[in-house]
Amino acid sequence: MSIYDELMKTGNWSERQARLGEEFKFYCAYCDKSMISCVDNHSEWQADHIIPTSKGGPDVMDNLALSCRTCNFIKGQWDPSGGLPQEEILKEHLIKRARARISERRQKMQEDIELYKAILAKHG
Repeated sequence: MSIYDELMKTGNWSERQARLGEEFKFYCAYCDKSMISCVDNHSEWQADHIIPTSKGGPDVMDNLALSCRTCNFIKGQWDPSGGLPQEEILKEHLIKRARARISERRQKMQEDIELYKAILAKHG
């Protein structure tokens, strides 16, 4: 019996969740966070439309990635296919572009947080 079949048998998984989990080995496609290591991580489980539906992306498995809530928030409505020739619009390539953008934005956000901490520390 496959992982998908066993998950579906529990009655606790939607078809989409089980397929995404199996495809991405239960890790966020963008930051590699284990989505089943603890309750907190599992509660952040989201299906991300790689090309947002608001930008014309279809609601199909080929346009979905397993994402943690933080990465999905950071990616937002950004479309990783923007500016690419049609032959380069492949799921793996789009995920790689999204990972790079999310990583850069996370780094900038962390720098901002460090600044905020320094300001708060100054005021005791």
